[in-house]
Amino acid sequence: MIRSRIPTRIIHVVCVLLAAPWFAVSGCEIQADDVTRVFLFAGQSNMVGSDAHADRIDAFPMFVGAGKPQNDVLFSYVLERNAVSSQGWRPLQPLKSFGPEITFARMIKQRVDYPIAIIKSAVGGTTLARDWNPDAPEDGLQLYPRTLKLVRDSLKQLDEKGIKYRLEAVMWHQGENDMLNREFNGGYGARLQAFVPRLRQDLGTPTLKFFIGEISEKGIWGMDHRRQMDSVKQQQRGAHGMIPASWWVPTSHLAFEVMSSGQPHYHFGTQGQLQLGEAFAASWLGTVQQQALPDRRNSRTTLRGPKDKPFRLFVLAGQRNMEGEDAFVSQISNVKGFESLGQENDRIAFDYSLGGVRQSPNWERLGPVEHLGNFGPELSFGPRIQKSLDGGMAVIKFTHSGAQMPDWLPQGSDERHRNLYPKFRAFIRKARNRIESTGYDCRIEGIFWHTGENDTYFHYHRNYAEWMKQLVGQLRQDLDEPQLEWFISEQHPKSPWKNIDAINGDLRALAKSDANITMVSTAALPHDRLHFGTEGTLKLGAAYADAWLKRAAVDK
Repeated sequence: MIRSRIPTRIIHVVCVLLAAPWFAVSGCEIQADDVTRVFLFAGQSNMVGSDAHADRIDAFPMFVGAGKPQNDVLFSYVLERNAVSSQGWRPLQPLKSFGPEITFARMIKQRVDYPIAIIKSAVGGTTLARDWNPDAPEDGLQLYPRTLKLVRDSLKQLDEKGIKYRLEAVMWHQGENDMLNREFNGGYGARLQAFVPRLRQDLGTPTLKFFIGEISEKGIWGMDHRRQMDSVKQQQRGAHGMIPASWWVPTSHLAFEVMSSGQPHYHFGTQGQLQLGEAFAASWLGTVQQQALPDRRNSRTTLRGPKDKPFRLFVLAGQRNMEGEDAFVSQISNVKGFESLGQENDRIAFDYSLGGVRQSPNWERLGPVEHLGNFGPELSFGPRIQKSLDGGMAVIKFTHSGAQMPDWLPQGSDERHRNLYPKFRAFIRKARNRIESTGYDCRIEGIFWHTGENDTYFHYHRNYAEWMKQLVGQLRQDLDEPQLEWFISEQHPKSPWKNIDAINGDLRALAKSDANITMVSTAALPHDRLHFGTEGTLKLGAAYADAWLKRAAVDK
């Protein structure tokens, strides 16, 4: 709640002024002598919030209660082709679907002491070339003039009520449909570069902040249309570099829905929208120096263990389930046998790179990383291994939940900005060198890899085992570890992803041809609709550990 700094008599007057039904705000928490920061949210279906369901919000522990009305946040909108309108200002709450505005507002309110308001203009399936074009061509939906009118009308209503305000920023998420149209694709960057100053000019706000939400590589667009997406994304990044007071908001690490058929979705869905709102909020807060988000890290640690014993290095890598999607830190204490794993472990050093957006600056104690409230199999893997060792150990984790196997290939792909192999290789080398530089004999004990979920779709599954063979072979060569062990976990047979039996079968055949590849069965592990979930992820880590322990016993 916004704390009052004005006399009660003045608050009473303000409450009377705000008594009009369209402006009814519970508790009169908006203060007329405070400057309301107004944010414009604009774009297409992933800004609308397609396939985000308000009745599912409480299924995600970090967001329980986020769907409740926020009576201290003003909300004005015009949405979709039929121009569904709020008819003026109303308290913020989810509609039939919802976009990033819900958690954006919630997060901002936790860190500022002034009122905020959100104006939203969004329509699915629209292009910057036609629908959002400031010149409003007749064959487009003319969303630019519609948005200008919405903003101007909404601000006029604030003026009429004596509410002080300033337009603070634009949150923009759009580009998928320009990507799909070959005629529009090549000119996207130039159009975006022209759109932003025009909008600023027409709103009379030449320094208005502009936040560009990345079009996510995690959904179906990033797989079926890799080249077109790469083109538009590079143009977005290029435009961002040329537009003053603009910020790039990464999204490919955020949750993305999966269709019941097992194919990746077109939209973030419920959890992804909740996370997207916080991504926009964190980006904006980072521009307000005194409100910058604290960067909480696990406790730093030094490498521990006798110097006359080998120091064991374990490498975890992969995509969604390895990163820990839908495995929630807040639920760890409820899983029998794993209750204590939410705490930091000072006997195991930990280093990580998550989705290209979260990296450890130094060795940390093994424990949950403050990253989307999730965790991966490392939390149970490390302690289970550590009990059997008489020397030191470290766990390092390199993931990108929005990647597909072409991104991991040693030769890379045509979409070069997505290439992960050089970063993955350098990450392992750096960890090994840091251990050896302190006087230890470092041994890389294995790569623990979870089969990529998106790779079960489309043509990717047919090539997966061959691509995996290339990755395994090249990494062994580049690390000068010709016998480097790989432990590859299967896709869970109860998950909805396509072609699971085929891809698991191909991997088992690969393991039979390579004595240093061990397949880790997952069929007996708990599994939620899309991912292993909290209990399943903890047990997946234990399964990796058991596979290594069994292998280590054989090697002895």
